[in-house]
Amino acid sequence: MILITYYFPPAGGPGVQRMLKFAKYLPAFGWRVAVLTVREDAAYPVRDPSLSSDVPPGTQVVRTAITEFYRVYRKVGGTEAPLEGSRKSAHEGPIARVLRGARATLFVPDGRIGWIPHAVTPGVRLARETKASALLSSGPPFTANLIGGLIARRTGLPWIQDLRDPWTRAPFYPDRPPLVRRLDEALEHWTLRHASRTVAVNREILEDFRARYPDIPAERLVTVPNGFDEADFEGVPRVRPEKLTLVHTGTVHAARDPQALRAAIADLAREEEGFLAGFEVVFAGRLDPEVVQCFREPPFDRLVRFAGYVEHRESLRLLRAGDLCLLLIGDEPQTRGMLTGKLFEYLGSGTPILAIAPEDGEAAEAIRRCRAGWVHHAGDAAGLRERLRGIWRGFRAGERRFAEPDPAEVSRFSRRNLAGRIAEILDSLV
Repeated sequence: MILITYYFPPAGGPGVQRMLKFAKYLPAFGWRVAVLTVREDAAYPVRDPSLSSDVPPGTQVVRTAITEFYRVYRKVGGTEAPLEGSRKSAHEGPIARVLRGARATLFVPDGRIGWIPHAVTPGVRLARETKASALLSSGPPFTANLIGGLIARRTGLPWIQDLRDPWTRAPFYPDRPPLVRRLDEALEHWTLRHASRTVAVNREILEDFRARYPDIPAERLVTVPNGFDEADFEGVPRVRPEKLTLVHTGTVHAARDPQALRAAIADLAREEEGFLAGFEVVFAGRLDPEVVQCFREPPFDRLVRFAGYVEHRESLRLLRAGDLCLLLIGDEPQTRGMLTGKLFEYLGSGTPILAIAPEDGEAAEAIRRCRAGWVHHAGDAAGLRERLRGIWRGFRAGERRFAEPDPAEVSRFSRRNLAGRIAEILDSLV
């Protein structure tokens, strides 16, 4: 089987984990994996070479060139590319606005479109050399799914396209001109028509496809959620810091600015004795500059620590050392179905979750089903404040275990079990 993915070690960040773990565990179900990806000097937002240890020995990895349009941001704008999927900011300068407009107009489906001319022929050759019997591609970037479809057309192999995020209905979708958006939707529809199966990480993505593309047979749309790898937590100790610690790992876009959390913390800093000295929020990952600036102001400057991007194992250590995992999901209509990868690593850590998310969404459903924590909607500053107040007072009284997740429910999201589900789909196609 050929696995087609842009994000693969030494790339870091959440986009790597899903395909990396499929590559790790599919051989246990009888599927030998070869990987088609980009060169190691690609313009990854973050890098984490330590993840290479999860690539099974003997795995054939073919790396191709790519024309990286994101390098334009560095050369022309004199800065790093914005967070993938980020919206325009009120503080953008004229160069940033021009670059963002060019991205929305020219880079369809995304800024990795320059990978296609370098990847298709090597992918066909790899499929023939390895006598592959199936293809699996994953987006974003959705360019990878276009490559998967093109290789499938040339080889006749069954092809599964995997979607970790919505394509043209994402909350962070670029502000494209109408004609360009229609072109992107046509590409989305093309992959759905030609894929043997389309796998998505949540139901919402597939329900949207069923509504907009009724010509796609329902049996070709399958949900396989994200998950966590138990092996990643082996040897990671649970060490309790002196402070009551709330930990967030991963990216925070401006649209997920936790205003309710800031309001709750500000109230508690005024009302609860010792709160300023005994409470801490740790952010490990990439944050939108506007979010960072909000937390630089008093009293948050005394309560919030920015760890920056850390290697995956260090992020797990932070989760195991925290008292609560912070999950931030926006309140746009599209976010009801959002099941971010970090949610499942939070579940795997065994640390209770405090989520600011739609209360009727799929993330809230998973948290409640696993008895893993609490969910408050983005406007519920008062409820969030009282939740934190109760936890804080329990902490002051010596209580540091606020929830007991259900291990049987949590185990449903094991990476090994999820790889087994992908293997079942592959078996049905071959």
